[in-house]
Amino acid sequence: MLVKQAFYRYKGIFLILTATFLWGIGGTLAKYLFIAGIEPTDLVQARLSYSFLLLGLILACFNKNAFLIDLKDIGYFLVLGVFGLAILQFTYFYAINKIDVGIAVTIQYTAPSMILVYQLLFLKKKATFVTFLAIGLALLGCYFVVGVNQSAIERLNWEGLIAAIISAITFAFYTIYSKKGLAKYGAWTVFFYVLFVASLFWNIIHPPLALVGKGYSYNTWGLIFSIALVSTLIPFGLFYVGLESLEPVVATVTSTMEPIFAIIIAFLVLGEKLDGLQILGGLLIVISVVAMALFDKKEKIVI
Repeated sequence: MLVKQAFYRYKGIFLILTATFLWGIGGTLAKYLFIAGIEPTDLVQARLSYSFLLLGLILACFNKNAFLIDLKDIGYFLVLGVFGLAILQFTYFYAINKIDVGIAVTIQYTAPSMILVYQLLFLKKKATFVTFLAIGLALLGCYFVVGVNQSAIERLNWEGLIAAIISAITFAFYTIYSKKGLAKYGAWTVFFYVLFVASLFWNIIHPPLALVGKGYSYNTWGLIFSIALVSTLIPFGLFYVGLESLEPVVATVTSTMEPIFAIIIAFLVLGEKLDGLQILGGLLIVISVVAMALFDKKEKIVI
């Protein structure tokens, strides 16, 4: 039994690590498109719509039972789709459009501390010493990854900063509230209906064919579709499957690897800043993930 539990735990961590790597790629691709002139609202709408249609087609061919839900749960999916995924996607991309990819993604990953506070205050859950240590290391690592100094603060776009903070809050909510659906349905069922609601929401408040008449090149359209596939459909699906076997705090601490991936990719592709403190921050985040993966379940010191 313990071996089986350990297998599912490490499997969940591996899946979420894979998802964070793909999100890191997606963030850099999105920044490239924003530099080329695409608006965040256009990209969010296209990303969600293409992902929904593609996932619906896949499930129709291979897993029709995934479409079955209780009508009484429609309200749940509406809340998670709009106030979770739809708002999360927009604030995430808006932040990336306004500030550096690494800074935007790093701020988003204050979400584990938000989840921990929620669990302590409202769910009355006890947290191990390792949990506190891992979150502390992750936050400190994020601080170093951002490379905060006076000039960096002066350069920050405050609209982007606020969007990144909202993104962190919605990511925390999205992770916690998703567990409720995963207790009843499979990961792909929850993801499909969340995608459906989020894409419907954006197609209602934003013209469905807004991108069509803007004369984008085939290369740009290819990048848009790549973002839908590489940074939405595949990683969010992996995140849901991984979340099935992990606590929300563990899942989000593991997800803090994304800033490392995002900054390295942005450094290589976009020429964004990468210095010694950022490398140190990355190492602290790696240590926090390893601590949660290997020691959290064994730790007996309870705070």
